[in-house]
Amino acid sequence: VAAYGNSFCRSCGNQFSVDEVREMRANISSVFGALPWNTRDRYRCVHCLEFICITDQYCRGCGDYICDKEKQMMRAKLSDLAKNNLPSVILCFGFVLAVIGVLLAANA
Repeated sequence: VAAYGNSFCRSCGNQFSVDEVREMRANISSVFGALPWNTRDRYRCVHCLEFICITDQYCRGCGDYICDKEKQMMRAKLSDLAKNNLPSVILCFGFVLAVIGVLLAANA
């Protein structure tokens, strides 16, 4: 199933025609399949950095085939990013708790 925002088919890699893209744009229900914050599209193509799903055979942005080795690289990059961001998330959460504590103490 094609979704708005796709230039290429995720299953076969064929490029969509201008008419097909126009039809996808007219179908508002297909818009949600192309949003980068879609939970399935959390990986980045190693060729063009477009958001893609790890189960895609071809990138929806550049149409390049995504081999198993590249999928492993994408998973590793996402895992590394999560590990590197964890201390920042904890620090931010701690800061928010401290601000709430100060506000509660000031109102008491």
